[in-house]
Amino acid sequence: MHRSLSIRLLWIAIIALILGACGSNTKATTTNPSLVAQLKGSETTTADPRDDQRLAMHESTVSDIDAHRDVPFYQISGTINPKGLTWQAHQTVTFVNHSGAVLDRLYFRLYPNLADMGGDLTISAVQVNDTAATVQYEADRYIARIDLPTPIAIDATTMVTLDFVTTVPNKGGDDLFGTLYFDKHSLSLPTAYPLLANTQAGAWDLAIPDSNGDLVTSPVAMYDVTTTIPNTYSLVSTGTATTTNKTDATQTIRVVSGLQRDFMLSVTNNPHVSAVVDGTTISMYYPNDDIDGANLALGYASTALHLFNTTIGQYPYNELDMVTSNAGSFEGIEYPGIVMYAQSSFDSQSDFEDLVVHEVGHQWFYNVIGNDVQQRAWVDESMTTYTQVLYADAVHGAEAGRNEIQNFSSDYDQIRDTNVDFKLDTPIDAFDEDTYGLIAYYKGALYIDAVRTQIGEQAFAQALKTYYTNNRYAIVDGTAFLAAAQSACNCNIQPLYNQWVLGE
Repeated sequence: MHRSLSIRLLWIAIIALILGACGSNTKATTTNPSLVAQLKGSETTTADPRDDQRLAMHESTVSDIDAHRDVPFYQISGTINPKGLTWQAHQTVTFVNHSGAVLDRLYFRLYPNLADMGGDLTISAVQVNDTAATVQYEADRYIARIDLPTPIAIDATTMVTLDFVTTVPNKGGDDLFGTLYFDKHSLSLPTAYPLLANTQAGAWDLAIPDSNGDLVTSPVAMYDVTTTIPNTYSLVSTGTATTTNKTDATQTIRVVSGLQRDFMLSVTNNPHVSAVVDGTTISMYYPNDDIDGANLALGYASTALHLFNTTIGQYPYNELDMVTSNAGSFEGIEYPGIVMYAQSSFDSQSDFEDLVVHEVGHQWFYNVIGNDVQQRAWVDESMTTYTQVLYADAVHGAEAGRNEIQNFSSDYDQIRDTNVDFKLDTPIDAFDEDTYGLIAYYKGALYIDAVRTQIGEQAFAQALKTYYTNNRYAIVDGTAFLAAAQSACNCNIQPLYNQWVLGE
């Protein structure tokens, strides 16, 4: 009861903040103004451009950059043409071979070429360590294979440079995944660059993802992206802008990501409102001049951000952006540091608050703590769905939280004890679209609630924080939260895990 009251007081304060920001299309300054000042007027001021990645991190997590120096480093420079529906760019990827095996080839995933994305990504002019190489396309051009002139030794550093052009489809609709799209106001470019495929012990993960769920599983990386766009648009992306250089017709913006699993770009002429919460700037780019809906979304997101900072762990970046798309095929989708809502869902559905909270929650569970979103989608979806319960408890009271659980249970009852009531640890391609949601989201959240009930409130609160602290920037399976919960309660909940997750 005390926690609910304090959060409600915070909500009132945040609304006041938001109302003060209404009508402003200028973002607040970042949380590291002295570092930004060092970069002003210069593309790179440090000997190692990775140092600039600190500009995207929350002031409490800047040192995480130094602790992860050997993650893949993507440097991309190019031009986005909204009228031509293209992003033309030059990319350099520097990475250390931590696969555990000597590599004689490399594979890049080209997500725009997936049939369900409907776009095109074409690569040219490849070099590996300054030696020319050729590209071979596989799996209907979803995979680009580069045969190496010289094998890459274990723990050796390699640099791959390539040119690419990504073309966005000129249509939307429910027959496409919908996130790669131009809706006349915003051009969305999620994972629209060649992304190095995952490898372990020399084995590459080249499976074509099932579009019933999220598509991208990737280790954390750093991105340094410079983009030229028309002056009539704003650039919204993963990370933080460090410099902007303008001409009469264009602007060139340099963005650094910090430690992120992927990189998403959007260019938009929609206006935005912003607020600063716990040192992070949240911005909502809104459609149809719907300033009331924008403030509503910004308020939900601001409250959720503060709550999750407190109950789970500090959001490690200094920006979180929200955009919309009128693609007509989804409600909300998360990307690192940026979330996308369907224009049709924006402030028009009874569950809009849940939608905003859910996508914000994904920044903790998917982005900071990663998992295989195709093989074990429940790992992030269960925890993210449960953040709706945490939010309802704090903002609307314990009864509202129990109502969330009851709603999950009622939906899950549709398949409970049937032949499609799969164990949680089931890959996406075993489900149809409806069953996937009922299992990964609702059954998964019910499992988390069963853990909470068994170990008690105090231990559960500690388990959330331990899970986040121990697994930031990692890729985990369901045993990571099991370990955190058992450590917090000093008890054995393996039978619960076996029942819900393994189906034993």
